[in-house]
Amino acid sequence: MICRYIFTILLLAVQFSAIGQNTIGLPAILNYKKQVYGGGTQNWKVAQDAKGILYFANNEGLLSFDGTFWKLYPLPNKTIVRSTAMSTDGRIYVGGQDEIGYFSPDKNGNLSFTSLKNRLPEKHRTFEDIWDIVCLGKEVVFRSTSKIFHLRQEQMQVYPTASQWLFLGGDKNFLLAQNARDGLLRFAAGHWKPFLQDKTLPTDFQATAALAIGADSLLLTTGKHGLYLVTATEIKPFSLKGHAISHTQYF
Repeated sequence: MICRYIFTILLLAVQFSAIGQNTIGLPAILNYKKQVYGGGTQNWKVAQDAKGILYFANNEGLLSFDGTFWKLYPLPNKTIVRSTAMSTDGRIYVGGQDEIGYFSPDKNGNLSFTSLKNRLPEKHRTFEDIWDIVCLGKEVVFRSTSKIFHLRQEQMQVYPTASQWLFLGGDKNFLLAQNARDGLLRFAAGHWKPFLQDKTLPTDFQATAALAIGADSLLLTTGKHGLYLVTATEIKPFSLKGHAISHTQYF
């Protein structure tokens, strides 16, 4: 009898709690105003290091947040930081307007910037925003709309296009890019090769992000057409129960 009474109280408590709030199962979210974090209005990408410190590609530079304190690190040319990615060696790679490079911490945790523009052939040292960065172990790949840069063994390979590079994503086992003229391309043996030229894809198919699933597949997000599962032999829509997610725009 006592056990039944306790169970009834607990059940009612849960019910009243559910009535009072509709957030059960949702993570706690704390919003910070730009006046607090000391940067610009827009944050474009985010990365996290092994210590849990967060880094944001911000309009005013690279923002760091350790859970308590914010710090802003502007680029030397004072331009917008569009992208950032962590490498396994602790470097924080960033891409901005006409600038690529990395921040690295000193013994006190303060970051200093090293530009990689001088690694580029002189004719390629002027470029637009760097929108995507992918770290591939000790290699790093950067995307602007007109060029892809591949940093390998401290040397920079350039892949220009007469069209537009629209997307770059993946990992060291499965790196994809999207070109406005050639569609999806896979990087292999130092070259970008056509990948599964599937005529059934929507004409306005636009990849926006990629998540590696295992060693041989990616989950692609798109601007208008939900999720796609990509393997070495096929690309197909990936549906989740609850179709609303299929109509969500992914960035």
